[in-house]
Amino acid sequence: MSKPIISAKKITKSFGQTQALRGVSLDVEAGEVLAIMGPSGSGKSTLLHSLAAITKVDSGEIEFDGQRIDTMNDDKRSMLRRTSFGFVFQFGQLVPELTALDNVALPLLLNGIKREEAYQRAKTWLNNVELASKANSMLGELSGGQMQRVAIARAMVIEPKVLFADEPTGSLDSLNSEKVMELFIKTAKEHGTTVIMVTHEPTIAAYADREIIVRDGQISGAEAAVNPAQTRADKAKVRIV
Repeated sequence: MSKPIISAKKITKSFGQTQALRGVSLDVEAGEVLAIMGPSGSGKSTLLHSLAAITKVDSGEIEFDGQRIDTMNDDKRSMLRRTSFGFVFQFGQLVPELTALDNVALPLLLNGIKREEAYQRAKTWLNNVELASKANSMLGELSGGQMQRVAIARAMVIEPKVLFADEPTGSLDSLNSEKVMELFIKTAKEHGTTVIMVTHEPTIAAYADREIIVRDGQISGAEAAVNPAQTRADKAKVRIV
């Protein structure tokens, strides 16, 4: 069996007197789409941010692609996020003063890619998310669904190994949510990108290969021991039927 691309072992995290994570262990396979669900305040976003090297855990171990990230210093964690991880958040977190094309090119420019190459790759990704015609549009000229597609293009332009999404459709209506998720998953699958997303919507979680539920800082019930490869195979059978 192949080694998981991300592996967490007994991780804990507290904010003051609040224990957000209580000994969570989780393996995520390369190319898997994982949905993290749970009630508000359950620790699901803290888990996502810990796996993404945004939040430092108090104890336990987190490995990405065979290397420990929980012991990395801030500079190395920042470099990891810039080169190997992509991020899509509920409200996109795009730069409103820039065009759609500028927003997508920005991560490449920050990583030292030459301007011509950065913008060519940005144009390719806007085309991939079906927004080539909006390249020169300001964000105020785009719909909510279009802005989230720009955010997906920006996250994918660096060709990340893992794409983290925190409530990626939380600000959209049901129709736009469906369109964005179909494009989101299609894009990730075509490029072999692992996706870890937090959502409270069962209809959004249904796009994943596997779902886990976090309650009171722990993975709930038998889901903690689920074999991700088997779960993905079972879901594929359901989709075929």
